[in-house]
Amino acid sequence: MRLNLRIDSLAGASVALSIVLAGASLALNDAHAQTVADVAVEGREATTTTVAYLGRAPEAVRRDVREAAGQVCGAALRNSELEPLDLQWCRDTAAARTLRTYASLRAQGLAAAAPLEVRVLAAR
Repeated sequence: MRLNLRIDSLAGASVALSIVLAGASLALNDAHAQTVADVAVEGREATTTTVAYLGRAPEAVRRDVREAAGQVCGAALRNSELEPLDLQWCRDTAAARTLRTYASLRAQGLAAAAPLEVRVLAAR
């Protein structure tokens, strides 16, 4: 920023200096408002995961799905996306929905279908 002033007195100099400093302060405040430090970043745990099922025994897949449901629902609880009283409901619902998808894939013989995805559902 460039400012050309003609100052005739000492009082005028102090006023001009005040104006320049005020302008510089405003420019700095505007620049500061756009810095990266002002952006809040929150770490969130994953509430979706996949379970491999190709070439695995159905019992192992079911066990892994139930374990994955516990992990993603626990992550949702830690992310404050789920109430503590809904944790067991979330585990049961996520596992049941994923196991229904798995049963459907097995019934249709779709061994090379997309991987099973275990995800947290919205609270009741």
